[in-house]
Amino acid sequence: MTTSLNAVESPKNVVTLAIQPKPKPQQRQQRFKIIEFRNPSGAVAFRVSGCDRDGQQIRENFKDEAGARCRQIELETEYLKGHRQMEVRATKLSEDQLRLSEVAIRRMGDDWERLLDSVDHWKRTGAKSLPSESPRVDEAVDAYLKWLAASDLRPATKRHWTIRMGMFKNSVTNARVSEITPDDIWAFLDSRKSTPGTKDTDRRAVSRFFSWCIERQRRWVSFNPCHGVKIKQDHKSAPSILSVSDCKAILSAAESHAGGILAPYVAVCLFGGLRPTETARLNWQQVNLADGEILLAADQTKTKRGRVVKICPTLAEWLKAHKGKPFYPANWRKEFDAVKDAAGLKEWPSDVMRHTAISHYFRKTGSYGFTAEQFGNSESIIKNHYQGRVSTEETKAFYLLTPGGKI
Repeated sequence: MTTSLNAVESPKNVVTLAIQPKPKPQQRQQRFKIIEFRNPSGAVAFRVSGCDRDGQQIRENFKDEAGARCRQIELETEYLKGHRQMEVRATKLSEDQLRLSEVAIRRMGDDWERLLDSVDHWKRTGAKSLPSESPRVDEAVDAYLKWLAASDLRPATKRHWTIRMGMFKNSVTNARVSEITPDDIWAFLDSRKSTPGTKDTDRRAVSRFFSWCIERQRRWVSFNPCHGVKIKQDHKSAPSILSVSDCKAILSAAESHAGGILAPYVAVCLFGGLRPTETARLNWQQVNLADGEILLAADQTKTKRGRVVKICPTLAEWLKAHKGKPFYPANWRKEFDAVKDAAGLKEWPSDVMRHTAISHYFRKTGSYGFTAEQFGNSESIIKNHYQGRVSTEETKAFYLLTPGGKI
């Protein structure tokens, strides 16, 4: 123990020496802390948080503790520099120029000696149009989600993109968006323990975010890091369709349940091939029985392009028989579950009525172009997924499924 000697006078005028411990120096409090947490993907990450000298909140995520520790030291050093009044340097660079040089050298890593080569290449290629200083990922994603909520995109699209961007925000380091690389995109996708199809959906959602960042009013990034990131897809199986007997069962159940309240919904999906989201916003003003057409607006369709659906004679009979009933009644989910149960259909693949409609329409017309136009697909989709799915006899029986007990 380090001690100091102090003279103390006793009552008998005898001077003695008292040993007193030297006060310990107070340990400096760290202003930036490292917090370990588990993100939604299940991976462990490390967050550096604290406030700089201007009171601005710092919150940055790192994949490993070593990276977080280096950033913590860097932030602590930057904070302490604020105490200096003046420092003599053998340089003509300003304080801002020195700090920028340090950042550039750190980013170069082991290749820092080639910094001048990078500058020469930048000047030689004429790449002098850089995006404005971009925000960090957290801030940029929050701004994007605010824009997304106010957009005219379909509610389902908004919901899916919001969920995926939330996962992206919590899975990558909170760097500036201009610093995100394809490797960061790959790391995010690899952390998603899901099918290749789901990962590709994630990639497209993140790619849309970076395209938004590139747009003229922002110009936060100069390229989209998702470009070049390709997910190898497994061979897709043909979409499921209903047999003619299943179609007969679901139509009979829809007409019998609750006074036929779901008959218009089932009819336009099964014979018109409308998607459930398209039918949910359909009203009778869009149905032209005289000309045999249903007009879908651009904000109703998946492709954001309006289309005209031709009403076949079978669909026309169903619409005339149940005219005026809502296409998407209140408590639709509960009512439709009851109809499926009454039809004895335990499994219900996504968009199965639409896939059934396309298969029979192509067999009836034999035209890739007409079928693609009717259902808002491409001709290649029709060729790859819908030709040869049903026979001529099945299609004849399908279009004979009329209402009013004639089924």
